[in-house]
Amino acid sequence: MSGAAVAQGALTEQERNPSRAWRSHWSARAALPALYLVLTAVAVASWGLPYSQDWIFVWLVGLMVAFSVGDGAHTLRRLVRDWLPVFAVLLAYDLVRGIADRGLIATHYSIPVDIDRVLGFGQAPTIRLQDALYTPGHIHVWDIAAFGFWFSHFFMPLLVGACLWLFAYRYFHRYVACIVTLAVMGLISYVLFPAAPPWLAGQHGYLEHTYRINHQVVQWLPIPKADALFQSGTRWSNDVAAVPSLHAAYAMMIALFLWPRVGRRWRPLLAIYAVGMGLSLTYLGEHYLFDVLLGWLYAVAAVLAVEWGAARLARRAEPEPVAAAISKPGGPATPKPDGATAR
Repeated sequence: MSGAAVAQGALTEQERNPSRAWRSHWSARAALPALYLVLTAVAVASWGLPYSQDWIFVWLVGLMVAFSVGDGAHTLRRLVRDWLPVFAVLLAYDLVRGIADRGLIATHYSIPVDIDRVLGFGQAPTIRLQDALYTPGHIHVWDIAAFGFWFSHFFMPLLVGACLWLFAYRYFHRYVACIVTLAVMGLISYVLFPAAPPWLAGQHGYLEHTYRINHQVVQWLPIPKADALFQSGTRWSNDVAAVPSLHAAYAMMIALFLWPRVGRRWRPLLAIYAVGMGLSLTYLGEHYLFDVLLGWLYAVAAVLAVEWGAARLARRAEPEPVAAAISKPGGPATPKPDGATAR
């Protein structure tokens, strides 16, 4: 088809759908996401930071709709088809995790403490970091930075998924498979090995003075905490879901998954995010160093498993090689050279 015919076909399509022409204009594609982000800032200032998974889901859906208005490749049907199963799995995970500490297995306090004391050469790394950096009653800039790393866990894994869905769709399903795999691995661990985090172990006397710095930062921040949309009660939380740290696991998963798919200039940011998350969790008293390292191992296992499974499915979907078809009985006969006669 000639270039003129293609242009005429595009013009005809535009004429057939004049109501959609504005959606592809750059101003519409830029203005709607910008307006949505401004409204997000206003909502956070008015109602507080959304910690709950349900509000994060609502916000992400709105963000994807705002970015998709001017993009013909993404439709509401695709949004529902791709994201509804993910949201359903993660919400089910939150609910099951909330009741995972009601089993018959006693909560482990001493084992994580003992392992971390070995890793910290006699003293738990959480205690070392808090003794060196934290001042009770005073919030430092590094306290806020550590809180920022910790808080990013509530939206960063799904935000990366939303960006892949919008701008690199070919990687989207493989990425969410990593998210779901990690969630299942973590849930099994929480049920089989419920373990208290450092701040809780400190309250029960298994650790020296241990502060839960996040609570101090939240009280200091001028922004309130937003109430959950429909999640309520302790059934959505689990204070003994510490081993492994899925905060650290998801940060490392993001780094591992994106590392071969982004340019070299972005890779230091991925490394900083994964390492910064691990150090922040240890300093804040939310996780042991042992939890962080184990979370990183879980991330490696999840990414490798998904990549292996995706590669195997891709090989199965490939057309059968010609050579294999020739070798099969009844396959195409090999042509004989000119002048050759059959014996």
